This record gives sequence, structure tokens and C-alpha cells, in this order.
Amino acid sequence: MTDNFDATSAAAPLLHAWQGGPRPKGLTPCPQNVAEAYAVQRAVMQGLGDPGGVWKMALLEGRDRQAAVLMRRSLHASGATVNLPADAAIEVETALVLSAEPEAADPMAAIADIHLAFELVAPRFAPDAGFTALESMADGFRSSGVVLGDPINGWRDGLPDRLGIALTLDGAAVPATEAAAPIDPALDFLIWLTTHARAQGMPLKAGDVIITGARIGPLPLAGATGLRATAMGAAVGIDVAYKGE
Repeated sequence: MTDNFDATSAAAPLLHAWQGGPRPKGLTPCPQNVAEAYAVQRAVMQGLGDPGGVWKMALLEGRDRQAAVLMRRSLHASGATVNLPADAAIEVETALVLSAEPEAADPMAAIADIHLAFELVAPRFAPDAGFTALESMADGFRSSGVVLGDPINGWRDGLPDRLGIALTLDGAAVPATEAAAPIDPALDFLIWLTTHARAQGMPLKAGDVIITGARIGPLPLAGATGLRATAMGAAVGIDVAYKGE
């Protein structure tokens, strides 16, 4: 991060949007590197007085391993009703719930459960905004929330790369291809995230939730109000109430 970068000013329009204000077209100043993007993430969380504890594994521009700390207020239980903008999308993912800070020698030992989950994708930027990749990273990689579904039984004995996810929107099956997601890369990412979170002053701890990347999506909701997914005996679902711009 450059010494003269004002993360508080850059975060102000995102903070305002989180509080129900208009969605901006960009940030001023605009982050120019990942350190500045992370500084904006922290400033938004601090401005909301949110404890965090929800993390998103991500790739900057599809290549570089990075992450986002998400608001605890953006974590929803399955069955909740969630307010989203009309341009929102959804991803079906798995989420790790921790029992402790992971150790590099055995990161799996720190996982309490693996849950079926939704990620709600809705940037704080206006629908017609041409925001940069670093602005997207500053905005938590466009994440608007996580819906935590049921634990997946038997995961300690190994999970298939594809879980056989069935997704419905308003009761209609969605013909979407599920991406293969082996657990080993997620565990490697978890080791990296443990070091990253400590460097951000927010070490991982029991109760933290970490989403591991899209298995299906992102798919636009296109006005759907009932979202359900099932896999391996686990289920996750929410109802959506759309809000005006």
C-alpha cells in the first residue's frame, strides 16, 4: 500500500451502499495494488463496526490467489429471506466452518464441518459501472452474502470432486454444469488464508466460515424468489425480496 493512499475515502461510497445508499460507479481514490484493495476491505468492515469472520477464497483476474473478508451480517441461515438488487446472481458452493485456527501440518483438523452453501453475488457498484478488478477486490469480490445450508455428511471420509448438485429457481430445475472441486486445493488455499488473515490482523478462529469457490454459477437470478439446492443429502435455500436501486 502506498503511504498516501486514503483507504477511508475510497471505502466511503461502498460503506454508504452497504447502509442503503446509492451504488457508486467507482472509487476515489481507486486502489492501484492488492495492498490498497485489502485496505479498503478493512475500512469498510471497520466503518460498519462488523466483526467479520466470513471469508471468500478468490482469484484476482482468474489467476492470482487472493481473498476477501466479508461482513458477519452477510451470513444467512438456510431458509432466510434476503433482500437483493435485481441484478444479483447466485453461486452454489461449499463452506468450511472452523473449530480452530488451522495449522499447516494438518489444516483439515481445524474444520468442524463442510456445508452446502450459496454465495450471493451483488456488487455495491451500479449496474452500469465499469469498475476495475482491484475495485471489485476492494468490494469483497462482489460478494453480497453467504447462505449456510446443511452439513455434508461423511466428508471426513472424502468427498467426490463433483457433489451431484441439483439447483432449482422457483421450483424449476436449472440445467447447470457443476465444476469439479477437489478438496486438496481448498486445503492448500486454507493454509495460505491462515497466514493472510493473520497479516490482516484478523486471525482465523473457531466459528469462522470460509467459502471455497463456485461449483455452479454465477447464475443471474432473473427475478426468481425461491432458490434451493441439494447435494449428498444436504440442502440450502433462501427466499429473495428484491429492492429498488
